[in-house]
Amino acid sequence: MRGFPSGRIVARSICTAGLLSTLMSLPAHAAEDCRTANASCPTVSSLLSQREGYGRAATGGAGGQVVVVTSAEDAGPGTLRDALREVKRRPTWIRFASDMTIALESQIRVPSNVTIDGRDHAVKLLDYGLGIYGAENVIVTHLTIDGRLRTFSQAINVANGSRNVWIDHLDLSRFADRLLNVKNGSTDVTVSWVKFHDDDKVMLLNNITSDNLFKNYDRDVIARVTLHHNWFIDTAQRNPRAQFGTFHLYNNLLENWDFYGMSFSLEAKATVEGNVFINKSQRACTEPPFFPTVEGVNASYCSYIAGAPARSTLVNGESDRKSYERTRAKYQYSQDYRAFLAVRDNLYLGDARAVLESYHPEVVPAHPYCYGYERPDLQLVGRIRAHAGNVPPDKVTPCNFD
Repeated sequence: MRGFPSGRIVARSICTAGLLSTLMSLPAHAAEDCRTANASCPTVSSLLSQREGYGRAATGGAGGQVVVVTSAEDAGPGTLRDALREVKRRPTWIRFASDMTIALESQIRVPSNVTIDGRDHAVKLLDYGLGIYGAENVIVTHLTIDGRLRTFSQAINVANGSRNVWIDHLDLSRFADRLLNVKNGSTDVTVSWVKFHDDDKVMLLNNITSDNLFKNYDRDVIARVTLHHNWFIDTAQRNPRAQFGTFHLYNNLLENWDFYGMSFSLEAKATVEGNVFINKSQRACTEPPFFPTVEGVNASYCSYIAGAPARSTLVNGESDRKSYERTRAKYQYSQDYRAFLAVRDNLYLGDARAVLESYHPEVVPAHPYCYGYERPDLQLVGRIRAHAGNVPPDKVTPCNFD
């Protein structure tokens, strides 16, 4: 659990006996050795001590080589793209030599056993982001990725059976597709302390790829994703949109969505607790003139702002209900179009209104890990605003297992 300002009272650390060792940081040794990404290196141990959630087993490039990016070019010697091409399954911890802005000409693919660590420098990727496809054991922390609404791509795309992935302290904005996906059989992912902003369809946790809504259910139901302490600000929708899979959303901050906040459907099993929703029905619209879409439609949601606070979430299953009703007879669905939900302790401020209710919460699995849960209040709001995104690391205190 992270450290807190003096006098801050944390509501509780929630732990499950027997599985706590998976969250423990690597052992620290007296001698500092950062020539490789060993446990004795404070750079490594300080980051790994912060892991929580379903992606808590990710160690990235720990124990492997340290590679330093020295060039802000798209490709070639010393570049981020070149460093990732040369990994070849060797654990690799990537750092940056200086502040740099990298205008990418295409998405960069991230292989297994890699940490991309932007701490200590201001590192920004423009126009394209990172693709994590069929990879295991990946950590990405402290980067800014800005699509500038120029490409039909994603800031972070976790897909094709990827697992053990931790996405942390990123600033993601302005992609014409989505800022983040977790889909196509990917699982055991944590997304923490990320600032999502100035975007339309922000995050998709699984997606429908067929007229048959449940065609890929067996593949995607394995998904397990934790979202905590993320800041969704000045977005339109899908913060996130979740289908199938098991999801844990706690202590996230949603502010000023223009269409709707969260969405759950198609037998997703989600715990939604301790999140803060803030919106006003009368405020200026900060959207660009339009969002380009893959369908070729220029979308705008400014006209929806007056009713947006009442849509902190969509009604359970509403995002897929019409498609379900239209195709149910054809495919003889036995599944529910609604999600199974355990909803508790969320806070609604301004004009924001509660929509989501628990639905068969007994079906939602208990989470097999310790997590640093905070009471949803204005102090939590201030902490997330101050620390989410690509900002200097705050002090860390390991999770208390007592």
